[in-house]
Amino acid sequence: MPECPYCGKWFKTNKGLQQHISKSHSIKTPFGGRMIDPTTIDPIGKMERRAERAKKRKKKGFSLW
Repeated sequence: MPECPYCGKWFKTNKGLQQHISKSHSIKTPFGGRMIDPTTIDPIGKMERRAERAKKRKKKGFSLW
């Protein structure tokens, strides 16, 4: 599953990831193109989401009791 390199969200498909990046992390330039908006990068939120996913994976792990 692809992960957004800017905010850490996970997506089912690469197409979904590309749409997310183009809508959430880019801005229009005056010349008609698009560029990444540095104000939308969230490294702390990315780390928090990774920690939550790691916790969930541990809970789903195999247990005898």
